[in-house]
Amino acid sequence: MNRLQQWRTRVADEQLQLRGVLTALDWYTLGIMAVYSVLAIVFYPIVPRATTILVTNVLFATAIVAIAWLSQLTASRTLRLLRFFYVIPMVYPMYQQSQQLVPALHPRDYDWLLIELDRMLFGTDPTRWMAKFAHPVLTEYLQLCYVSFYLLPIAVALSFFVQRRIPTMLRFGRMIVFGFYVSYLAYFALPAIGPRFTLHDFSRLDEELPGLVLTPALRALVNEGGGIEPGEPFPERVVNRDCFPSGHTMMTLLTIVLAWRCRSVLRVPVTIVGLSLIVATVYLRYHYVVDLIAGAACALAMLWLEPRVYRLLLERKIAAPDTLLG
Repeated sequence: MNRLQQWRTRVADEQLQLRGVLTALDWYTLGIMAVYSVLAIVFYPIVPRATTILVTNVLFATAIVAIAWLSQLTASRTLRLLRFFYVIPMVYPMYQQSQQLVPALHPRDYDWLLIELDRMLFGTDPTRWMAKFAHPVLTEYLQLCYVSFYLLPIAVALSFFVQRRIPTMLRFGRMIVFGFYVSYLAYFALPAIGPRFTLHDFSRLDEELPGLVLTPALRALVNEGGGIEPGEPFPERVVNRDCFPSGHTMMTLLTIVLAWRCRSVLRVPVTIVGLSLIVATVYLRYHYVVDLIAGAACALAMLWLEPRVYRLLLERKIAAPDTLLG
């Protein structure tokens, strides 16, 4: 056997071993990083901080594989659970990377199209119509619900963990993470900045939709998370292009459906807060209603798609079953 054949055999053996320790959750995360990295390489001259994206993803991928190997060698249940919970801090950096890539690769905004679709469906601009019901108490409540976006799926996952329903927690988390990553890729289709910039005066938002105590701070938090630093003179230029489809609607509906399907003890409060959150996306002028419709369609698609992707990974022996984490 020559050296090339030996090298190919060794690589094949290592790939087989790797398939035995990486779960679908790991492959989903490695997959989204691979997509971002390929885009950063192909469009390197026009992607801001492309080098940072590449270096960050190499470090993240190395850590994921290392933790997978270590958990297999030590057989530590705690370490296996950490392999599940690492996705919680991983989701947001993946969102941020999408927003570095979207405006660079698809610089045209499609708010005009979304506005026209809303007007075709409702005969008016829904955010302007909802302004008739504006009240500081309602604004405060809906702003609180809106910022609970990432907390809802975490709360449901923890409810399964506290009840020692580990297989259910793993299945729930796997589908939620898959949904988040798909939603980030969907932003490439029709970049848009939302009605708070196009149909309303962003600088007057605090005057037109005042809250009570927490609204200004929470609104500023959302702005910073969306790329708008305090005092930014041209917020519409720097804000993230993440309007269509509505990830808030998609992931919140997915969380609600799975909470009921898996009988989470938090399913009732999660449903109340979640539905309020969806209303808040329009009331607070973050989204057009057509964004919500697209987000709801994506949520239904994820309920159908992810289990099939998971089974395919198992059948092809690409990923280990979730029980590896349990």
